[in-house]
Amino acid sequence: MKKYWKSIAVVTGIILSIGTFYVNSAISAENYPELTVQTVNGNAQEMESLIIEGAYRTLSSMNYLGTDLKITAQGSSYNSPSLLDRVTGYYPTVIKELKEANRSFMRGKNLAANQYFEDNQFLAYANIDQKISSFGSNKFNFEIAVLNKADDEVNSFTLKVPAEEGLDHVFLEDVQMLEDKIYLITRNMLIKNDDYNDEKHVYEIDRVSKKLTNHEALVEITPFKANLHTHIQLVEGSPTAATEQIIMVKTEDTVMEDTESTRVTDSKKEIVAYNLATKEIETINVPNLNFEENQLSFVKDSTIYFTRVEGQELVITPYRLGASQVEKDFKIQLHSTTENDHPESLMISVKEDRLYAVSRQIDSNSNGEVAVVDIQTGKLLFQGQITLGNSSEKHEDFEIYMHEIYVKQ
Repeated sequence: MKKYWKSIAVVTGIILSIGTFYVNSAISAENYPELTVQTVNGNAQEMESLIIEGAYRTLSSMNYLGTDLKITAQGSSYNSPSLLDRVTGYYPTVIKELKEANRSFMRGKNLAANQYFEDNQFLAYANIDQKISSFGSNKFNFEIAVLNKADDEVNSFTLKVPAEEGLDHVFLEDVQMLEDKIYLITRNMLIKNDDYNDEKHVYEIDRVSKKLTNHEALVEITPFKANLHTHIQLVEGSPTAATEQIIMVKTEDTVMEDTESTRVTDSKKEIVAYNLATKEIETINVPNLNFEENQLSFVKDSTIYFTRVEGQELVITPYRLGASQVEKDFKIQLHSTTENDHPESLMISVKEDRLYAVSRQIDSNSNGEVAVVDIQTGKLLFQGQITLGNSSEKHEDFEIYMHEIYVKQ
């Protein structure tokens, strides 16, 4: 028996540790603040299909990852991430639903939403396999899988990324499909004349023949050049959703560097649109719209949405690309107790004919905004505030960072 006492002690210790962890989790769960969405005006039923996901943490906690938080019309719920979740990281609700609906197809695949495309007929996935060599002979392959929903047939294949002089890294940013063409939008890093260059690139792949049919650079920049810092950002749209228009924002910052800090003295923005169907690329000029004051927040189909804050109002300006036309502004009165002086403080999402706006951050001393607007008429359908359900109940000081707006079908 003596030879087993160490093993028994270790197992007992593990069981007690696990038990203590779950007991502490249960106890601490009782102290989570109850959050509700209080109606300010409009129809509260607009909240029924809305899920807001974020991360909660107390200011005294050393856990910077926080606890997963979900806010719906029914209130708030919390879920402490498992050890595996903490290692693999957060993945959005759309991926959770894809996993539940397509378990076999999703097995072994990465869980980043930008690697997927879905419509009524297909679910497509792409990944870039990179073999980096210290001798400069880097190799890159596209790994493609397409599920045909009609017959559950999966078409998987691998393609070599065309060799390009100085190609150092390739990062996948979006997957699209038009008819039988798969489009991969990437960020390519190249070394040219000892300088790193960034490039937005598009690869066209024929789903049927499994061949690369076209590829081209959309925009190329040198990120750091003297006192000029330049970067290109792909504008966010609905994850996995179809669009013909790829929208990018090119920003040039003039910087002044001294011994203690680096500051931006001037900033210029340029909006670039690429049409996957026509392969046309153009610079977008919106009349009477200052890109420094208006944040390009979202793109859906052929409409891009700019936001700015004027006093206590969020102003949303839609711009239709095909017609080169500015639509009438939507205005949302802000009621949050915090100072909302910039549009980045609100997340914007568009689903069907609804635009949703939600505060990115709230804390124990401030409320959050929730608004729903009809994009056809500009009418405010619902406005609410995320508040403590029981304001008299005492809680530790906390912060909540929202990272997703999800609308159920």
